[in-house]
Amino acid sequence: MTARRYNVNIVLFLYTTLAPISVETLHAAMEGVTLAVEAKIKEEMPDQFGITIDGWSHASEHFLAVFACYECAGTSHFPLLAMAPLINESDDDHGARTHLAFLSTMLERDYGKSLRNCLFVVADNCAVNRLLATLMGVPLVGCASHRLNLAVQDYLRDYEDDLIVLQTLMRKMKTLNYAAALRFKTPLRPIIRQDTRWGSTYAMVERYFRISEYLPVEDDDVAELLPSPRAIKRLRGLLVDLSRVQNVSKALQSDNITMLDARVWLDGLIDVEPSFHQYLEPRADIVHTPDFEIACTKVLAGDAAKLTRAQRLLLQPFEKQECESEEESEGESFVAQLQRKRKRAQRVQTYALLAAIPPTSNIVERFFSLARIAYGHERHRIAPYTLEKILFLRVNKRLWDIHTVNECL
Repeated sequence: MTARRYNVNIVLFLYTTLAPISVETLHAAMEGVTLAVEAKIKEEMPDQFGITIDGWSHASEHFLAVFACYECAGTSHFPLLAMAPLINESDDDHGARTHLAFLSTMLERDYGKSLRNCLFVVADNCAVNRLLATLMGVPLVGCASHRLNLAVQDYLRDYEDDLIVLQTLMRKMKTLNYAAALRFKTPLRPIIRQDTRWGSTYAMVERYFRISEYLPVEDDDVAELLPSPRAIKRLRGLLVDLSRVQNVSKALQSDNITMLDARVWLDGLIDVEPSFHQYLEPRADIVHTPDFEIACTKVLAGDAAKLTRAQRLLLQPFEKQECESEEESEGESFVAQLQRKRKRAQRVQTYALLAAIPPTSNIVERFFSLARIAYGHERHRIAPYTLEKILFLRVNKRLWDIHTVNECL
């Protein structure tokens, strides 16, 4: 490994003409490029936009990441606006009002935008985010992946006894002697579940049925841990249901999906498993602004004419202002005036930005995975401000290039 790294360094030295620079110079260049990217976002971002937020804790520091959501020339953009510690003063906390103060200050200082221009918030359905949206006076689009996780966790409680039996068996098969014997029969390894991720439960059940024929059932210690025939039947049904959920969960991780896509998929899960309705139905108790989400799906489905009065009121900030191409003239006949009035009444109102609203906050989750990699195991002393600059430039790389760096030096 050391020799390989040495060879790579030699190659870099031979083909790199850049002179060494000091840490101070590097930080100054990063600062300049960061300011240039912020200026480009400020110029590109329209007056009407939304934000996607989430928090992440590392060691004793809690960060808040903020992504913008807006349309520019018919294209949706989701640049990173900030990723900074939330606690900066002794009287700060992790409450909604601290979030509100941070967002207001950051938008005004860095991008010249008022928090009043923010039309919606996409985030988890926790109490802090619900209160934040209420204080801002905007709808909260609850993360569909978060709702799905809650629904599955509630659903799995009925299978807990069977899963405990299966977990015990898998732990037994992961011990040294049994794992070595299993390796001669199949390359598949036993999988145990994690309490915080239902996906590992699906993986464990799926793996059990794939390796069950290779288990040493003649061994008394293993035979005592095998699930009963009735439990196996229940686990087969569970595997079918979890495979559907897994498919929807992966689809929600995709880019460029709309609220209509998420609604169709969640409704499909409710059809096959009615117990999911507690978290997945449009008017579930966990939903902050159900009329807004229903209105968005109606518009995206082409059913804007079916909007209720309350739903039209919620979508009013998103209305596109259409110019009247026809002007009344003094000599116009009465019939022509009536015809124009009828056309105006039949015209369907169009809305901006709705197709760009993400149904999940997964973009922030993926970003935090990137942050964990940036920290690694040996970079815990990196300052939060430096980490923010590194990640800000990496996520917003479409907004800068070598020419931007050259201009900032």
